[in-house]
Amino acid sequence: MSTLTSLNYLHVLVAAVAGFLVGWVWYSALFGKIWSAEMKITEEMMKESKPKMPLMMAKALLFTFISTAGLAMVLALHPVPNWVKGAEIGAAVGLLIVGARILNGGIWERKSCKLSAINVGHEAIMFAVQGAILAAWA
Repeated sequence: MSTLTSLNYLHVLVAAVAGFLVGWVWYSALFGKIWSAEMKITEEMMKESKPKMPLMMAKALLFTFISTAGLAMVLALHPVPNWVKGAEIGAAVGLLIVGARILNGGIWERKSCKLSAINVGHEAIMFAVQGAILAAWA
């Protein structure tokens, strides 16, 4: 618990915002059309959700902040010498912990391999970016 209270929350917030921006690029410019098709999200559904979007974004940022704090705790407990090692640990957390759980859930939710790959890829890249940022500040 002392690790959680000793985190620099400004650093966590900056890394969380960076991770959130990674998600924005990932799920819009890079894989937005494929992701929407795999999720079976129509234009009509997108229009219906527009009024809810600010609240959805706020919740997503909150959850990103929480997961970033978790990564910051891992890095605080296992200090790394530079941003490259921070990125490696972040990618490992994103792929081997979060990604494996997404894949497990995807089996039961009958998600396509394409959708699962997009979601796991996002987590691995996001955590790698966040790990690099957090380690660079350590």
